[in-house]
Amino acid sequence: MGPRLSAAVNPRVAVVGVGGWGKNHARVLRELGALAAVCDVNEARAQEFSGLYGVPWYRSVDDLIAGADFDAAVVATPTSTHREVALKLIGARKHVLVEKPIAPTVAEARDIVEAAASAGVVLAAGYIERYNPAVSELKSMMDSGRTGRPLFAEFHRENRRPAHIADVGILHDTSVHDIDTARWLLGDPRRVYARLSTIVGPREDYAVVVLEFDDPKVAVITSNWITPKKERRMTVVFSESIATVDFVAMRLTIDDERGRWEPRIQTWEPLRAELEEFLKAAAGSGGRIVSGREALITTALAEAAEASARAGEPVEVRAP
Repeated sequence: MGPRLSAAVNPRVAVVGVGGWGKNHARVLRELGALAAVCDVNEARAQEFSGLYGVPWYRSVDDLIAGADFDAAVVATPTSTHREVALKLIGARKHVLVEKPIAPTVAEARDIVEAAASAGVVLAAGYIERYNPAVSELKSMMDSGRTGRPLFAEFHRENRRPAHIADVGILHDTSVHDIDTARWLLGDPRRVYARLSTIVGPREDYAVVVLEFDDPKVAVITSNWITPKKERRMTVVFSESIATVDFVAMRLTIDDERGRWEPRIQTWEPLRAELEEFLKAAAGSGGRIVSGREALITTALAEAAEASARAGEPVEVRAP
């Protein structure tokens, strides 16, 4: 028997970890009328968001499970704690959205995926760029054949290190966004080559990842936490066009035989779209989520990139 929902269409969701990106989850869930509780090891922070949104607060996941009325949870705690927190919530038969990366290792990610499958609960991962209007429009154009055949993709993502990120480096925190997007647009790679560097530390803050696919497609992902400029963009070269996405501005530009033009795109907040789809999935109404299995594959590709960087040579991808 699957988990019971307190509302057929609008499950009640707790947010675990409101110190970093989790505060945005709390805000959007409140706007959607779905926020049930907040939980954070920092009592002052938990109390702050409790007062702001008029929901109960808890200091620990155990207290949350014991005391709150909720159907699902967002895990936005440090990556090193994802497995422990997610397994407790899954054990209580709660649907879970785990912020990326789902876990720092394949072994821990697999534990979460297998536990969710055994419990019969929804497991989603917070790969928000799939919900970016510009990326969504490009995916639609590719699926309809309007772009031509994809040949090459290049990703750039740079900014200063986020202050709240301390337990993983740029590969698992930032590069994984583009690894996931590359998989979504181009398919599953068969080989990974990577170079990682630590410029200012304490963990790697510069990464170049090359994904090779079964056909001639290649994706090159460059990420750094060194430059003060915030830039997040992607260029995809097709047989009949070139598409450029500005992730921050949510703009898509096409260069083809017609010249340069921008498709008319309906814009929305990507996080809101992500959470709306998670709510649908938790309510048993479908929902276009990034599954735990997909997140596991992305973590496996990040691990393969680490192995490649250590060995100084390409690494064949194995199914996790």
